[in-house]
Amino acid sequence: MKDAFTGLRLLSLTALALGGLAACDSNTTEEVEMQNRATTSQVNESSATGQKAVEQVVETSAGKVSGLVADENGQQVFIFKGIPYAAPPLGDLRWKAPQPVEPWSDVRQATEYGDRCAQRESSMGETDAPPSEDCLYLNVVTAAKTSADKLPVMVFFHGGGLTSGTGNSPLYNNTALPAKGIVMVTVNSRLGPLGYMAHPALSAESGNNSSGNYGTLDLIASLKWVQENIENFGGDPDNVLIFGESGGGTKTISLLSSPLAEGLFHKAIIESGSASASPERVTTLDTAEERGQKIAAKLGLSDADDPLQALREVGWRELLEAASAEDVGFRANIVVDGHVLPQSVHDQLQQGKQHDVPLIVGANAGERSELQESVPRIAGLWSQNFESPVYVYNFSHIPTGWREEPCVAFHGLELPYVFGYIPEGLTVPTLLFLKRGGGCESNDPGADALDGQVAENTMQLWAAFARNSDPSVEGLVNWPAYTVEEPRYLDIGQSLEVKSGIENAYQAPPEG
Repeated sequence: MKDAFTGLRLLSLTALALGGLAACDSNTTEEVEMQNRATTSQVNESSATGQKAVEQVVETSAGKVSGLVADENGQQVFIFKGIPYAAPPLGDLRWKAPQPVEPWSDVRQATEYGDRCAQRESSMGETDAPPSEDCLYLNVVTAAKTSADKLPVMVFFHGGGLTSGTGNSPLYNNTALPAKGIVMVTVNSRLGPLGYMAHPALSAESGNNSSGNYGTLDLIASLKWVQENIENFGGDPDNVLIFGESGGGTKTISLLSSPLAEGLFHKAIIESGSASASPERVTTLDTAEERGQKIAAKLGLSDADDPLQALREVGWRELLEAASAEDVGFRANIVVDGHVLPQSVHDQLQQGKQHDVPLIVGANAGERSELQESVPRIAGLWSQNFESPVYVYNFSHIPTGWREEPCVAFHGLELPYVFGYIPEGLTVPTLLFLKRGGGCESNDPGADALDGQVAENTMQLWAAFARNSDPSVEGLVNWPAYTVEEPRYLDIGQSLEVKSGIENAYQAPPEG
């Protein structure tokens, strides 16, 4: 498969030469006006049929944005980077629910990624964007021609244990999956103590006696942005799938569990991120507030006249350092606060109180606790307590070079296949770091044509689920729903095979 970003760069240079991209800050007012007139003309031409053409310039609720043009096997795809979905959570907005975006009047260039959300600089972000608190941005990749296309929307939440990572990776924002008839949205949300710290004073000022779930509130704000704007990008606001891997799976679960997300999505996929459904994985508001007080004490602010003001004036790097101290005990996690999350995830699953939508849940062959505990736990409770079906998978494929070592499918390995970013996605820094969990040693996975086929199969399954709420693909595989009586799952390997008993899918990595 060719490098989609090579095509993006070539087409972008051509567009620049032709004056096709939106005005940069250095453009003249006359050039901006000419482009705006051209955009208005395009919209007017399509309005006669009740449609809006999807072009390089798209209208959002806060103003127009201009993106880049890419090519995927001869199909035109638009990429919009760094679109703000909420105001920067700076100053007094630190540890508050996300606020509306300040509208803009000129065409805003959506050609560069926004910053990663504040995290250690050493975290693997796979983009040049630095970490900062001004990070509430999302990216959109669409192959739609008009707003009437109403393509299914897939909203992806990146991993990183709620403490690191970014939605800006080329792994997630390439063109292959959108070219299957999808509008892809990737989201950045607050992480670490900026996203998940609670404190009694924060709960007191909130108006609902809660604190600690600011990252989840960001995700909800991003889904509201999707509801308001995605139709202009050719997406269907009534057909939205949310999904995430690892910490992104936790984010997905938080939305399945929050009454504040009601009606904002219609199906979900949890990839190797189901541990937060365990009975022991619960952070209560009392516990979270106590840890927030310990962070304040570590910073020497416990006796400040206005502790919240003092905490909001601390630099974010200093805050992260205090939160990481061993004697503080802070760990980023969704908080059972009675507002964003009314009960623990496990209790909601047992009582059938999560959002009742079709679900895919699974993990990779080398992940013991996921396959033997949390995946069957979620699947079993879902099949018993919800009307919507649940589908279970195990990803077992290993590229040739690693297969010969040998090693097993490790945490995160499915991502390059889900997004069709083969072979480039197999050598991004995060995957090369995670490969040790599967016992893989070489930095060359030896990808071949089989990897391209596995990626094609996986993209078809995920796209079918986004489109129809059923991941079966005619002529490829009939993927049955999981039930306690018939605990069937799909093994995604060199071929697609329906098996029973996900608990038996685990493959131990080689010793040493």
